[in-house]
Amino acid sequence: MSTELKNEENLYSKILKILKNRYDIEISDKPDFLFFSCFGAENLKYYDCVKIFITGENVLPNFNLCDYACAFDDISFGDRYFRKRYYFPEKAIQDRSFITPDMANRKFCNFIYSNSNNGEGSILRQEFCKKLMEYKHVDCPGKILNNMSADDLEPRNGDWINSKIKFLNKYKFTIAFENSSSNGYTTEKLYHPILAGSVPIYWGNPDVLRDFNPKAFINANDFNNDFDAIVEYVKELDSNDEKYLAMLQESPMREDFDFDQDKKFAQWIYHIIEKGNKPFVKDPLNFDMSRRLKIDLDLSYEQIKNKQKYSSFKKRLFSIDKTSKKNKIIVRFLGLKLSLKKKHA
Repeated sequence: MSTELKNEENLYSKILKILKNRYDIEISDKPDFLFFSCFGAENLKYYDCVKIFITGENVLPNFNLCDYACAFDDISFGDRYFRKRYYFPEKAIQDRSFITPDMANRKFCNFIYSNSNNGEGSILRQEFCKKLMEYKHVDCPGKILNNMSADDLEPRNGDWINSKIKFLNKYKFTIAFENSSSNGYTTEKLYHPILAGSVPIYWGNPDVLRDFNPKAFINANDFNNDFDAIVEYVKELDSNDEKYLAMLQESPMREDFDFDQDKKFAQWIYHIIEKGNKPFVKDPLNFDMSRRLKIDLDLSYEQIKNKQKYSSFKKRLFSIDKTSKKNKIIVRFLGLKLSLKKKHA
């Protein structure tokens, strides 16, 4: 297995890449299609455009504010909703031929976290790590429960993901707790250890087995989240190389997993764009208070946008506009104003 992740993109760069496949890019101003996330309130300034909510966070979309949405939740709303997985794995992930017997002789377990109190899982994983350390030492190079240097890990603004995968590969087990537990919400917490060939000890999505093979990881749901029982099972695997390697060799995704999600996501984006600037009627009775507070939000946004700690708000928004010229649309991406000209065959 190569521990190098080839061009792992965040969702926004993925969308821009999808658009580039079909459109040429030019600079422009006014949005016709607005892609926005759950950070900040700038999206409330836009009315005469199709609004598409995209999130990588555990946030339920509000269709009083958006025309289309892409999120984790297992809901159905015609063509207006696309259930997005945090990961877009290729079939190659099912190949576990890189697993070798000596992988049962690696370091015991690791715990890499920087969030100490945001979400129930952030508290529970600390409790679990401490309990597991009553059995064996757990390496904690992150900010939380830190007990070793993080020299092997690149900073977040560097080659963080690849360095993390390489680090995880040194360990038999990885504590893989989500920040919160919600149906459909599975993130890199589970995905990265699998890529690295480290058995995840997972807590989070109650519906995780919809996508993942139950034999390929330790699922806290199987033990009713009883930490004592989970620790006993970890001990059993840790002391039995045959059982441990059998789990490690299991293909991580279910046999019926849909590996065409990447293509379907692209087609969903194209479908929205090709329908043109035709917003749905949203919040017809004006029940959504956030619309009524637009003036206050405008003022608040002007106040916070200049503070460095909120600088990421604007960077997580981008929008698309359609000009009067045939086959030309305009995008505003990550603070840049761009125009897209449809490519001819």
